Amino acid sequence: MPIKKSGKRLRVPWRGVVDDNGLPLTLPVYMAYCIVADALRPWNRIGTKSIVTLVTSDDFYFPVFAEAARFFASQVWQAQRFQGNVVQWSEKNSFRHEAEALRDERAILFAPPSYEIQDDDRLLSDAVVHLGPRTTRHAEAALRRAGLPINPENLELLLSEPWSRLSRAFQDRRQALQALERLRSLPKPVAVSALEPDKPPTPTPTGPGLSDMHGYGNLIEWGYDLANDISDFKAGIIPWSDVDNGILISGPPGVGKTMFASALANTCKVPLIYGSASRWQEAGALDEHLKAMRASFTEAREKAPAILFIDEIDVFGARGERDRNSAYMRSVITALLQLLDGFERREGLVVVGACNYPDLLDSAIKRSGRLDRHIAVALPDASARRSILRLHSGVTMCSADFELFDLATQGFTGADIERLVRDARRSARRRSEVLNVDHILRQLPPVIKLPDAYVHALAVHEAGHALVSHDVGYAAVADITISRWRVEGKYRALGCVEYDVDAGRPRTKTFFENAIAVCLGGIAAEIEVFGSFSQGAAGDDAADLNRATELATAMEGALGMGHTLAVEKFSPDAFATMRSSNPELRREIHSVLATELERARSIIRMQRAAHDALVTRLVEVEQISGAEATEIIRKNRRPTVSLAKPERRTSM
Repeated sequence: MPIKKSGKRLRVPWRGVVDDNGLPLTLPVYMAYCIVADALRPWNRIGTKSIVTLVTSDDFYFPVFAEAARFFASQVWQAQRFQGNVVQWSEKNSFRHEAEALRDERAILFAPPSYEIQDDDRLLSDAVVHLGPRTTRHAEAALRRAGLPINPENLELLLSEPWSRLSRAFQDRRQALQALERLRSLPKPVAVSALEPDKPPTPTPTGPGLSDMHGYGNLIEWGYDLANDISDFKAGIIPWSDVDNGILISGPPGVGKTMFASALANTCKVPLIYGSASRWQEAGALDEHLKAMRASFTEAREKAPAILFIDEIDVFGARGERDRNSAYMRSVITALLQLLDGFERREGLVVVGACNYPDLLDSAIKRSGRLDRHIAVALPDASARRSILRLHSGVTMCSADFELFDLATQGFTGADIERLVRDARRSARRRSEVLNVDHILRQLPPVIKLPDAYVHALAVHEAGHALVSHDVGYAAVADITISRWRVEGKYRALGCVEYDVDAGRPRTKTFFENAIAVCLGGIAAEIEVFGSFSQGAAGDDAADLNRATELATAMEGALGMGHTLAVEKFSPDAFATMRSSNPELRREIHSVLATELERARSIIRMQRAAHDALVTRLVEVEQISGAEATEIIRKNRRPTVSLAKPERRTSM
């Protein structure tokens, strides 16, 4: 059984502390002992058997810290033989260090700033801990123990003098007060930085950080995790293998993938090296292309830890493509794979790939150990667009102005908003004015108010979706929204219903039939109220009829849930070809759509009172919460047998 008794009583030995030879600890050794004890706090147990590597900084002097570590081990760990187990890692005698540590099952190993810790060193050590700097608290404790005045002059002296000078001044045969006086009587050593005035200072990150980025969702959380991991790696707390060193970012052009990479580097406090698949290709022939690509990786490794940003990485494509350039691109992709993994090591290098079409990328690039994490960036929502506006302009709008801004900029990317602010600044300069809200509003696309009859038709359509989704048993209807405005010259959805589909529900034929009925709920409501439906229900990929047709095609032609068990590869891109080349499949799809449309119309007819109540409320307020919609349906619902299709149970 291990001894659980704590050694805390020995952690702060104010008086009467002597080493194994009966000699009192000097003041600098006591300060170093406090630093070592802080770093080894988790191992402050009597009888502990551990091998710990302490990573040092430039403020380190081995003779002082070695004596402090021996005292800690002999008094706290109560290790009898510990003279040879406090050593510095070096290239020449690492084997001897390892043998002694394994023999005694205890060791405190110091890694000086000039030594790079190897993987074998980490395997030997139970922990690799960063040795903290000396602090005012340590100096105060040392002065208190020595019986010296705790004043700013003495504290400054103990914190600024090099350890080597402190060690020579404070000797066993010399009183501590005499040591202080001798230090004060001699000129201070000249700092190395003062001797090298021409040496360029360490560059500090400029530009925005992750806290300034908006509309990136989970990507921001990942970025902060990476910054913490890199900080821990620099401190020697974790190995590089614990750092998430590859990610693929996808999204439409202009969402700010490059700006995010810059903000990520600023937050992580590491260099950013920019690479682009198209720029590498511009280098010329295959060998020049590969040289340019390898040069970017080499530059990033030389500055490690660093971030290498590869823009337009989807240009590489996949090795399975067959065209006149396929042999050329296979060689390039193979070289990239070697740089990302293979025989090339990526110690200290984070690779961030950005693209618009992640599906075009070779699957080997996205496998584990390379760019195995993929996060898609969507267009910024209203709140994110407001934050992006403040970032680029510094202008704050009132609520009425923001409402107009939200409407006019729906579908805008971060780049679109940046361009809008740039145009507004130009307009302000032409008028010799300071940028304000009016300049920004004048740059917005014109917004047109819709007629009341049009708004009523929107409400009829969206209320139909909500009612049918409630009837088929979807978990809950979320927000129902319509708009009284449209942006001139732009197509965008003027109404929306969000509903929650139970993720645990099995994807059976009934599931797809219910989903098709919900898609057709808006059309069904228009037919029941107006006798026909409008053009907006079809044409666009996101339109109701298009989505319903894709679902029916998948059910009948790809999943074996229709008139035949024969299946095809589930590929939405091939669905149009399947319908045009197979008349029988097209007839079956039409039959499914017609059946589900009739079911949706029946729901609207039987629950017309609930539908009309939803329409009236929606026209009044333009947005209804899910809870309010559910309550309206409950109050106005006509008792009847539900037309929701129950899930068919199959024997297992």
